[in-house]
Amino acid sequence: MRRRPLLAVAALALALPLGLGGCSGNDAPPQRPPAERLTAAKAHFDSATSVALDLSSRGVPSVENGVTAAKGDGVISTTEPKFRGTITGTVSGVAGTIDAIAVGDTAYLKLFTPTYQKTDLDTLNAPNPATFFDPAVGISSLLPQTGDPKDGGKTRAGREVLSKIDGTLPGKRVDELFHLGDGTGTYTVSYGLTDTDQLRSATLKGPFFPDADATYLLTLTNYGAPVAITRP
Repeated sequence: MRRRPLLAVAALALALPLGLGGCSGNDAPPQRPPAERLTAAKAHFDSATSVALDLSSRGVPSVENGVTAAKGDGVISTTEPKFRGTITGTVSGVAGTIDAIAVGDTAYLKLFTPTYQKTDLDTLNAPNPATFFDPAVGISSLLPQTGDPKDGGKTRAGREVLSKIDGTLPGKRVDELFHLGDGTGTYTVSYGLTDTDQLRSATLKGPFFPDADATYLLTLTNYGAPVAITRP
């Protein structure tokens, strides 16, 4: 005769974890503010020692001078950042891809030569790719300078599902880093972060060229992988 009360108690015990939201142990952790996540992503980047970079672009006018792509490895350092890889761009209407090594303020390029030649990038109006890996002025420095960061939901990048954080960047910072634009205006930016706040991607759109908006896409992988870069 006690079967019904026992069944009722068992049913109540099973129902309690579902009804008491704070006790289930399956609740998702509270979402941290976007600005806080960007700060964490900068710290993650700066402490990684190295990272692989893949920069591409869309909507760049064919007649405009400037860098349109870059791919290679970078050493993250506050004193002597480094880069080794390739740079694609247009100079005086001629487009091409060249091998590049940059160590600190000095760059070496294979400009139609079999060996690397020390090159003043300012004469080409090209950014020093080593600068991308300087925590003070490089890629990671953009994160805390992002205006009005907001949660942009989720996005897929290959096999990964990333958290999007959308915001804006001042033209001055874009010009300083990429040597593109006139230093004015506002650029939209969308970052892709992993669950551990590792910066995996950044997409910038805005007035990179006179009378033409363009989009630059940056992908970062291989955080902390061994990288040896020396002067040629």
